[in-house]
Amino acid sequence: MMSHPLYYVRFLLSKELNAFYVSIVLRALAFSMVGIFVPLYLYKELGYGLDYIVYFYLIYSVLFGILSFPSAWIVDKLSFRYIVLICSPVYILYFVLLHFLKFNPGLFFIVPVVLGIVDALFWLAFHFEFSGISDHDTRGKEIGNWYHFSLFAGLVGPLMGGSILLFSGFSLLFLLVGILLFGSAIPMFFCNHKNRRYDVDFKKVFKKRYVRDGLAFLGQGGVLVVAVVFWPIFVYGILGGYLKLGSLATIAGIIGILFTFVMSKLSDKYDRRKLIRIGAVFRAVIWWVRIFVQTTFQLVGIYMLAIVASIAANLPFIALTYDKSKNRTEYFIMREVYMSIGRVLILILILITGKLIHGFFFAGLFSLFSMFL
Repeated sequence: MMSHPLYYVRFLLSKELNAFYVSIVLRALAFSMVGIFVPLYLYKELGYGLDYIVYFYLIYSVLFGILSFPSAWIVDKLSFRYIVLICSPVYILYFVLLHFLKFNPGLFFIVPVVLGIVDALFWLAFHFEFSGISDHDTRGKEIGNWYHFSLFAGLVGPLMGGSILLFSGFSLLFLLVGILLFGSAIPMFFCNHKNRRYDVDFKKVFKKRYVRDGLAFLGQGGVLVVAVVFWPIFVYGILGGYLKLGSLATIAGIIGILFTFVMSKLSDKYDRRKLIRIGAVFRAVIWWVRIFVQTTFQLVGIYMLAIVASIAANLPFIALTYDKSKNRTEYFIMREVYMSIGRVLILILILITGKLIHGFFFAGLFSLFSMFL
């Protein structure tokens, strides 16, 4: 007799790591639909200048760093499944406020506050959880799986997002993203979840032994904000369309999936520090080359190389991060604080120079900081 389909769902999600992957895929699909378009929404749709976009993400970054401390206390009290459940409506509120920003400019400084609050809580919980359920010896493979699933979601996400923007608008896009985010909490309630407790000692966050690692995370934070905020604006300026931008991101995702398979194998087989050094230099060079991109042909080529460089630098970096953390609370707090400092520093540098493209130069420099890990 055939079993009910729900039985297979329960069986698949009974293992905590599988449920975690499904949850992350739904979240990745939601954010891949809208992530690359949010800076463009502020810049093109609402007409905010570069300085205001910098202010937006400065507020977000400062709050993210500060709130990592109280977030650790909340994560210690609640399991990951409840953190995801709590964060989902707050993320939805963020997108609702983004939507109403075009009617009420006074919301401009409130929106990044909401995002900073929810991201500080979610990402700290995320790293605690993954560190606890992943295995040291196969961590490269498990992070590779996380990347694979996220990139698979990222294949359809940008294309779907671009299509919705072309034929409808941001209102429908924000609604669909909200539904997916709420759904991302459900898989964690199917598994046999273990509530992990963490001994939070804030005094250890700024210990001298963490300075080198802190500089590496500072660099990661700086690179990330340029990649997420300023690179999509630059790409749109050359392509001139949401659907074209989404399609390019989808094609790059296919290459990313193939290369992730290679890097996950290498990360478990070879010295992760050596891989990080090679990846950091490669990524830095790619950032500097982006400064000279002017044509669509050049852009497509550098976009493909950029996804390869990003995976080459990030996958062994993340694996080594979890290895070095030993699941210590203060290590992940330190990570988030230094990443926030990196974002703030590079945003201030862009604000001072007044040129978006200068962010690519700074991102190249900050990429090299990864070698401190």
